[in-house]
Amino acid sequence: MHRERLGPLLVGLWALLLLAVLLAPSLGESADPGDDLTRHTVRLALLCYAPAVAIVLLLRPDEWRGLSWRVRAARWYWSLGLATYLIHLGMAFHYYHHWSHAEAIAHVEARSGFGPGIYLSHLFTLAWTADVLWWWTWAESYAERPSWIDRALHGFMAFVTFNATVVYETGPIRWAGALLFAGLAVVFVLRWRARPERGVVA
Repeated sequence: MHRERLGPLLVGLWALLLLAVLLAPSLGESADPGDDLTRHTVRLALLCYAPAVAIVLLLRPDEWRGLSWRVRAARWYWSLGLATYLIHLGMAFHYYHHWSHAEAIAHVEARSGFGPGIYLSHLFTLAWTADVLWWWTWAESYAERPSWIDRALHGFMAFVTFNATVVYETGPIRWAGALLFAGLAVVFVLRWRARPERGVVA
């Protein structure tokens, strides 16, 4: 795939999917548009998250250093996942919490029994944002960074995502989350030990 076409192609596809998500409640005469917008935006974020992580697990060190098309694809998926997740946060705070952090804490308390757990969500958001900014701003440094950073970041993000989709959700999203993590686990087991570490080991 031509490098220059990859970004616009993925962004265009993402924009179409996002538009469909945003219009669906109105076109389908949803009984609860706010709930639909909140849930469907996070599902689209997961649709970007999954291929980004899978590609990263499969990359060879020489691909990182050469900024191959697979690295570029992973970076675009990762970035679009973050953009969609930030839209999801906006929807959640608007429709569920009425832009009140106190209400957000009460919601987390009701769902998990631990209101301060919301700060893990804030850390999740900051970590993902910082990672995307690092990847776009200092790609060479990002490619050479110590492997423990990847393990800490993706381990933490997987923990939060697993709890959000499998532990505290119900219905189709729980099964989708379970399938997502089962698939990523298979990729991890098959490829993690087979590939050399990228970057400098701390």
